Amino acid sequence: MISIMIYKENRYASVVLTEATDFGQRIMGIVDLAYRFPANQRNDILSAAQTQFLTTYPDIVPIKAVACQQDGASSEISRRIFQPFETRPSYQVDVCVRRFGGVWPLLGQEQKKRVDILVNIHFPDDETASFHAELPEANSLFSDRVIIYLVVVTALALLLAWHLILKLIAPINRLAGAAEKIGVNLDVESLEEVGPRETRVALRAFNEMQVRLQRQLHGQTEMFAAISHDLKSAVTRLQLRCDLLHDEKEREGLQRVVKDMRFMIASIIDFVRGDSTEEPIRRISLGDLLASLCEDLIEESVPIEYHVDQTVHLYCRPMSLRRAIQNLIDNACKHAGSAYVEMQVQAAGVFINIDDQGPGVPESRLEDVLRPFVTVDASRTSTSSGMGLGLAIAHKIILSHGGTLRLTNKPGGGLRAQLYCPFGNPLRS
Repeated sequence: MISIMIYKENRYASVVLTEATDFGQRIMGIVDLAYRFPANQRNDILSAAQTQFLTTYPDIVPIKAVACQQDGASSEISRRIFQPFETRPSYQVDVCVRRFGGVWPLLGQEQKKRVDILVNIHFPDDETASFHAELPEANSLFSDRVIIYLVVVTALALLLAWHLILKLIAPINRLAGAAEKIGVNLDVESLEEVGPRETRVALRAFNEMQVRLQRQLHGQTEMFAAISHDLKSAVTRLQLRCDLLHDEKEREGLQRVVKDMRFMIASIIDFVRGDSTEEPIRRISLGDLLASLCEDLIEESVPIEYHVDQTVHLYCRPMSLRRAIQNLIDNACKHAGSAYVEMQVQAAGVFINIDDQGPGVPESRLEDVLRPFVTVDASRTSTSSGMGLGLAIAHKIILSHGGTLRLTNKPGGGLRAQLYCPFGNPLRS
């Protein structure tokens, strides 16, 4: 558009200057012809010279009464009109130029006049004549057929550019999608290494990174499993030796130690298994899963109230998700005595709120309690116990589903654990 505007203005200037040169030569011809006749016959000559764009008067129009313009373009037009009279120094010539308009012709709107010219002539015998003209403007650029060509070429160029841009960013979108998938499931299928050389190099590096991460994570999991197995064997032998003790007081004390060790080992194993991806992904009714879980806990005399939507369906690992929600409910009941479970369905996903009426958690520790082995028993109840892995296990499971877990203190007191699961879960793919 800028190029067209520049072309339009230069095109208009060229047309106007050409018209001004022609106008000056025409006036000089009329003046030379009129001067050859007696003064009383000149008015007839001038009247006969009038055209659609040119008007003549026997008396001059005072220049001072006209709002003349003195910019560079007007000065160039005046010079073009003066130029033919340079060979006629006996004539006194005064020129006044007024310019009108702007970008209207560029927009396809015609304007009746853009340059208005007044030329006063003083003959050597003190007679006068005045010429007034409106120079015809150039046709609008949009009236030319070339504009159709420009529009077609521009449209084709934009379509081609859009197609090329989509092809260029397609590998980036594939990488972004793959990065999102391995963020929740490290064992997803590797990317196919196709495309230009640069794209294949990037995809190959991404796949190698995924393999290294899988090797590292699975190695750590296997190491924890081996350690846990050895510890369980050692605890079993310790339990047998404990049972052989004759001193009842010593035996009871050692049994408490063995019980604590078993609980610690079981908690660590549960935490390690929290991000396991062995369970298949299925589409389930989330409302049915929550209702079943809450009813089972109510039958076990756990004080729970719940409100769920039976129409919500979600892709997930049902047993893992059930376990995460149960951990959150157990945490609420352990520290506050009861829990209220509620679902909130949004366009992009579903929120599950587990509320309690306990003392809550200090604002500075809300993020910390989601980490493993972190407890804030001093800020909750004196009967709290555990290794601080319940929330950490729930957090890992929810993250592996592409969701989030957020803890907030309610204004009226109590703690809210808000679990979010998106409908557009990358696990679907």
